[in-house]
Amino acid sequence: MAKEFYNNILKRLPSALLIATLIFGVLYLQNTATIFLLIIVVGFFLLAEWLKLSDSKFDLLQIIFFVAPLILSFYFVELFMNLYLLIVSIFWLAYSIFLISKKTSLIKGITFKNNYLGIFLILGFLLSLVSLMVSPPFSEMNKFFILFIILFNTILIDVGAYLVGSSIGKTPLLAEISPNKTLEGLIGGASAVLIFMLIAYWLQWISIEFFIAAILSIPFAIVGDYFESQLKREQEIKDSGSLIPGHGGIWDRLDSHIAVIPI
Repeated sequence: MAKEFYNNILKRLPSALLIATLIFGVLYLQNTATIFLLIIVVGFFLLAEWLKLSDSKFDLLQIIFFVAPLILSFYFVELFMNLYLLIVSIFWLAYSIFLISKKTSLIKGITFKNNYLGIFLILGFLLSLVSLMVSPPFSEMNKFFILFIILFNTILIDVGAYLVGSSIGKTPLLAEISPNKTLEGLIGGASAVLIFMLIAYWLQWISIEFFIAAILSIPFAIVGDYFESQLKREQEIKDSGSLIPGHGGIWDRLDSHIAVIPI
């Protein structure tokens, strides 16, 4: 068991370090144009992976469904993006309620075959990133640092949950969706984020408002993780793709971020 655990870490580590270096390196440069380019590239890969897993065709109506919000966000900017992100947040809140009550099977259309769902969530993720760059919510903080903290927190809860859950996890959370995720892992990941945020606040890196907002958004990292697990379970696949060695596809790597950042 211990040998398998360390082998998994060694298998995941090179790709994880490469991705982290790329993303945090781009944030360190604080170049908005470069970040927008990265957002476009990520959006392309997310959509391409979804369509590859979908058995349905990408028709004209779906193209309009994808393009129309982009045009509206270009013309109305903050007003439309806030409205769209509100709708996306309501979706994640509703899914969370079904998840906690163990009734996610009642939600129809949670499948990779539903291209409208994929477009809706991908746009929510991309527009939330654009919104952070165009109109950051905490004016007293550097917008690049805000994005860094959000991304780091989501990675931290994922890594903490994996390390603690893999080593001492015994109590399954929602075994019918993802049998490997445990209560101990959840507590370990959440504790890691809380400790980091307390240190960041003590060092006066962040405001109390941002501290509260970040802590309230972090549980959605678990929600996003379970959401993608349900998608894969319905499709009877282990990974969404093979783009990232040791991690699977880009949906496997960004599932938590796709839920957290819009929230």
